[in-house]
Amino acid sequence: MHPLAELLNKNEMWLMRRIRDYAVERDYSRYTSTLEEAWRISIAGLTNSITSALAISEQPWELGPDDTFIDDPIAAFGVLEAQRHRSRGVTLEMFMGLMKYYRQTYLDLVRTSYPSLNESNGDGPSAIRFIERVFDRIEIAFSAEWSRGETINRAIDELQAANRAITNEKNKFLTIFESLPTAVFLLDDSRRIVHMNQAGAKMISSAAQAGGHYYSPSESRIPFPWLADELSRFRETGDEKEYEYHAELPDGTARQVLARFHPMQDISFKYAGTVVILQDITERKKAEEELKQTQAHLVQQEKMASVGQLAAGVAHEINNPLGFIISNLSTLGRYLDRLTEFIAVEDQVLSHAGDVANAEQLAAIRKKLKIDYIAKDARDLISESMDGADRVRRIVHDLQSFSRIDQADCTVVNLNETLATTINIAWNESRHVAAIIREFGDIPAIKCYPQQLGQVFLHLLANAAQSMDNQGTITLRTWSDESRVNISISDTGRGIPAKDLSRIFEPFFTTREIGRGTGLGLSISYGIVKNHGGEITVQSEIGKGSTFTVRIPLRVEN
Repeated sequence: MHPLAELLNKNEMWLMRRIRDYAVERDYSRYTSTLEEAWRISIAGLTNSITSALAISEQPWELGPDDTFIDDPIAAFGVLEAQRHRSRGVTLEMFMGLMKYYRQTYLDLVRTSYPSLNESNGDGPSAIRFIERVFDRIEIAFSAEWSRGETINRAIDELQAANRAITNEKNKFLTIFESLPTAVFLLDDSRRIVHMNQAGAKMISSAAQAGGHYYSPSESRIPFPWLADELSRFRETGDEKEYEYHAELPDGTARQVLARFHPMQDISFKYAGTVVILQDITERKKAEEELKQTQAHLVQQEKMASVGQLAAGVAHEINNPLGFIISNLSTLGRYLDRLTEFIAVEDQVLSHAGDVANAEQLAAIRKKLKIDYIAKDARDLISESMDGADRVRRIVHDLQSFSRIDQADCTVVNLNETLATTINIAWNESRHVAAIIREFGDIPAIKCYPQQLGQVFLHLLANAAQSMDNQGTITLRTWSDESRVNISISDTGRGIPAKDLSRIFEPFFTTREIGRGTGLGLSISYGIVKNHGGEITVQSEIGKGSTFTVRIPLRVEN
């Protein structure tokens, strides 16, 4: 390959950037793109023309008076470029001026590569003259093309065809832009809306129509109404972060959006600004929240099922030793009665035997060993042990009721019974901090899921007990009306701040310190009550306590 051809091909990017810089500096970029690829194609075409000329002759192509430059294959690319520029409305004078800078770009490269231009260095002057003559032939060729008689008519036809193509392209891209489901805004340096698609315009005005902003006068541009601080930071740092933003719309509705910023890709240095994309994620956030609640519900159900299995196992294991403990205590009581009866008979026999010395000795030993006290205290110990064992038996019974498999089904039950069982289960946690007051009314049995409602009551009792700073009271009331059974659980604890009342049923929301709660109890309770067609409400006052009220319909649809 000829050294000049090798030089030009090797420095294609340098040539491209050099001519683009000339065009921007001399304002020729007003009528063309500043994208590198557009300029690279022109450089590649001109380099091919010079390389083709070198393949024919390595000597500079001198100009002859009879040469037909318009049919010159070396100039063909230049003629084609002239036609393309002419169809875009570029004048001959403008195109000739731009071609002078193309020529200058190639000469700059050669002069940089061949600093010495004296005649003794054969490559330098020869290369410069060669490039000069190729550009001369190209310029003469497209000047001849431009000056033909039919050129004006052809130029008009070309302009009309180009305008139709441009209009079609504009309409196509406008249609695509307006059809995007995501809101897109183009902002100028003052954060005013230069353009927005229909999805974006709908966020500004519910009456917006497709293309309405595009065809509106430029003086009607309005400031972008959201994300002022975030946009300012973006302008300063250029950090293309995403923001979740709560946008208040003019009609009073609120939408959750995912905001993205991007600098406008200005290919002609005339449209500096920012692209803002707002993706409406309101429904997605709702779905995520519902999924989170469902997952939490499933986790809690699985957890409670495991607790139920554990309770059933524990109850079964306790029942066996508890059975023989109670049996043994009962037998021990009967044995003690017989021993006491025997001692009484023995006393009578000794008193009638007349052996005073032995009787006194036995009496002294009996007193020393506190036989009478032991006999009486043993009865008390057995009685207390029987009471304790009976309480353990009731707890085991309640655990079995709590974990009973058939209770997982919908059945008819009196909720007073469910409450009583739940109180026994929660007794150990609440007895040290509160007295439990029962105010059970005469309520009808209802069809429900008693195990699930027992779980609700257990959560509410546990929360009431944990709200106590000092000894207090927990009051459970039940009553019914024409359509519902009502259960209220009131405590005299700390109370719930007003700012938290609207959030206490949210999953994972808790006012306790880290490690003291998951924030799932009340959300699960809320879901259970809602599944029964009922409602759960709360009233609270700081320092005076809280009241949770559960209302279950008398007839639950299944």
